[in-house]
Amino acid sequence: MRYRLPSLNALRALEAAGRRGSLSAAAKELGVSVGAVSRHISLLEGFFGRTLLRRQTSGVEPTPDCVAYLASLARAFGEIDSASHRLATDRQRDNRLRLRFYSTFTTEWLAGRLSDFRALYPDIHLDLSLSIKDAEWRDDDFDMALTGRPPQGDDFRCDRLFDTYLALICSPALLKGRQWIEPLDLERETFLTSPRESELWLPLLSALDVRQFPQQHHIGFDSLSMTYQAARQGAGIALGNLFLIADDLRARRLIMPVNQIFDAHLPHYIVTRRGRPDGPALTAFRTWLLQVTRDAEVQLDALVQGYVRRDLPIDPKTMGSGTPPACRAGLD
Repeated sequence: MRYRLPSLNALRALEAAGRRGSLSAAAKELGVSVGAVSRHISLLEGFFGRTLLRRQTSGVEPTPDCVAYLASLARAFGEIDSASHRLATDRQRDNRLRLRFYSTFTTEWLAGRLSDFRALYPDIHLDLSLSIKDAEWRDDDFDMALTGRPPQGDDFRCDRLFDTYLALICSPALLKGRQWIEPLDLERETFLTSPRESELWLPLLSALDVRQFPQQHHIGFDSLSMTYQAARQGAGIALGNLFLIADDLRARRLIMPVNQIFDAHLPHYIVTRRGRPDGPALTAFRTWLLQVTRDAEVQLDALVQGYVRRDLPIDPKTMGSGTPPACRAGLD
């Protein structure tokens, strides 16, 4: 059968532009110029004899005829991706997983447990890509990713990994024999902050009735893991994700100086692609990771017995949008 198909590159340009609603965004995704994307779309419009994308000041919008075509293209590219992935998979690749995880989760929690996984599955190779940002879900090539903002749609499977409980944390030496720091005494302390959790500082301080400290000292770091390390060394008070630092709390390298913990209602998920076969390596790692995180949550729950638990007054849907309130408060 001889297929009557337009240029594959032109189809890729159309699908990307239609999905992203922007020629420039499509050009960035494909690694070409905006002019090249525009020419590809013009080529297709000539091929089909009709307008496919309406140019607007805010971007591009597919015409009604093009909407169904874009959906078919997305399905076709998804099937090609899955088939190509299966064809490229050999025995060695079956045992190699590409993982895209947050840096702090990996360094603070996962790294110390990987030897247990290696003991169980010595033939499985893990390639870890670390970032403080979420994956570009349709563009990045990964077998599993970690996120607090799961992708929408049916292309991905999301499994809840752990919940996010927050508390102020510091070195025991910072308390100088005191059992607690009263919220009003926090004005005299130094805060250790990073962009990752900057949006959470202001609502947490407000919940503690610590509303405005214009002279508050703070030190900004590039990563959440760096704030934890500085807190261990007695540099100040950090905002801790209790799941990640439970080992430190158990060993009393870190303590919670205020008798309150907050549920942020921001669960973290592991994400895999539905269109690709899991394979024995991915199945083994997924099963192991879900089990060890469940065990860790049980241990954490026992560790924080006796602390006052409260909901953190935030809207999870707004997290990551706009200017973080902690940035406006000078805490980032």
